[in-house]
Amino acid sequence: MALTLFLVFVVFPLIELGVVIFMADAIGIFPTIALLIAMSAFGAWLVKREGMGVMRRTRLAANRGELPGDEMLDGAVLAIAGVLCIVPGFISGTIGLLLLIGPVRRPVGRRLVRRWTRMASLVGFARRRDVVEVEWVGDVTPTHSPSNASIELGSVND
Repeated sequence: MALTLFLVFVVFPLIELGVVIFMADAIGIFPTIALLIAMSAFGAWLVKREGMGVMRRTRLAANRGELPGDEMLDGAVLAIAGVLCIVPGFISGTIGLLLLIGPVRRPVGRRLVRRWTRMASLVGFARRRDVVEVEWVGDVTPTHSPSNASIELGSVND
């Protein structure tokens, strides 16, 4: 886990910064900045557009009485894509834009679910199938509560 966090928060930003510097050297500083802003704006617009479609499909599935599992998975991957699109960088922006494509998004989402399910079962969050038998003993709430009962607060020290 520490290695993953190190890769995500140290190594990946350094690689991203290297790519931005390379692009700035190749095409210039202002075109690089304009391209980063355009990628972020276009990615945010696409995330909104795709998100509205996912919300519509979720509502339709719920209205039909179905469980909108695939739509919820699409929404989760869209959220990841949105973060990747908004973060400035060419690698993260490209990955985010690729995740906005439906035929790419669905297999990636299914793979993430399989991985997270496997990791959760290793940690101990697997579904338990224990049966707990319960016996109903009836209502155990008191029927009468004294309204004039005195309450002792204890000693007060000033």
